[in-house]
Amino acid sequence: MSTIKYNHLRIRMITFLGSLMLGVLLSSPVMGQENCTQLLTKRCEICHYMTRVCQKVDKERNKKSWFGGSAGTWKRTIKNMVKQGAQLNKTEENILVECLSKPSSEVLSLCKLDK
Repeated sequence: MSTIKYNHLRIRMITFLGSLMLGVLLSSPVMGQENCTQLLTKRCEICHYMTRVCQKVDKERNKKSWFGGSAGTWKRTIKNMVKQGAQLNKTEENILVECLSKPSSEVLSLCKLDK
């Protein structure tokens, strides 16, 4: 293999590994991943009052479903919000779906539903 081809291959490999490592670092929870209440207050509250979000949390929390909860409802709602311009990546979407379909004590406290 000629030196030029070898150097070109080495540059491509280094570029690939660098972009792979950057992707891992950016998707890592250590790199400032926000929790559910932070996402709700920083992203959802841009367009909605928390009372609107909390009304839906309370409604879905009290709804009985044969299909085991409201994760599907929240997934559709969040996908729709992204289509409307909400700035969420896939990880953040998944965090919101999980924490809103089974509201944590922090979400219930934020919504004043922890009584």
